Amino acid sequence: MVDRAGFKVEGLTQVVRALQEMGVEVDDLKDAFSKIADEAAKAASSFAPRDTGRLAKDIRGNRAKSKAVVTAGRSSVPYAGAINYGWPKRGIQASGFMQRADQTMQTRALQLLEDEINQTIREKGLT
Repeated sequence: MVDRAGFKVEGLTQVVRALQEMGVEVDDLKDAFSKIADEAAKAASSFAPRDTGRLAKDIRGNRAKSKAVVTAGRSSVPYAGAINYGWPKRGIQASGFMQRADQTMQTRALQLLEDEINQTIREKGLT
């Protein structure tokens, strides 16, 4: 079984709903999720093995309105999954660089999200 990277903030859906009721647009939270994704991508990149450095350079955060997503690998770096999760048949041990980034980001992501939500509330004059 694959050990998926990621974590979910319990109650975030309710917070977003409450913010919308107060007049905050979900799009206003894009910056918060973008900051979290960018910081998480930097963390994952720092944990990635560096034989050539291509994998570490390929890790990126994506901007979304309701979540922070970090991706690694594409057609130019198709081995990202094998490096992260391992491939025993090929003798590749899992490095778990994405999971390590998740572990380091859990408390930091919550703080960034809280700071951005509070900033948005202040900017909208809803305090």
